[in-house]
Amino acid sequence: MMMDNATDSRITAHLLSTAHYVAACNALLLALSAKYGGVWFAVQLVLAAVLLYCHIRIHFDHRVFQDFADNRYSPEDFDHALQQNGLRQISGSRTLTQRINGALSLWRKCLYLTAAQFLILLIQSI
Repeated sequence: MMMDNATDSRITAHLLSTAHYVAACNALLLALSAKYGGVWFAVQLVLAAVLLYCHIRIHFDHRVFQDFADNRYSPEDFDHALQQNGLRQISGSRTLTQRINGALSLWRKCLYLTAAQFLILLIQSI
């Protein structure tokens, strides 16, 4: 069964919207790590900064895919706006599948970094 672009975009947006639960977990893990302090807390701070960037990007992607799903603009219009505002250099257009794969890759990296954050907290607590 083939899905259309709006359906693919909507499903992707819904999945990306779960990242705010992960962000809450990241904040909790950072707070618990502060209790132990030390060198590992410094590592946690670096991870927190990277995760903050990831969450900002995921939230942006979530909104973009929701806009694609609602037909507010097309991926081509989006690329054109990014180019006009100097946010993206001129390059070939990406397919919706490539865009989805990129967004989900970032989402998965966020989950892996959260797992690393949890492992560091376990190391700190020993």
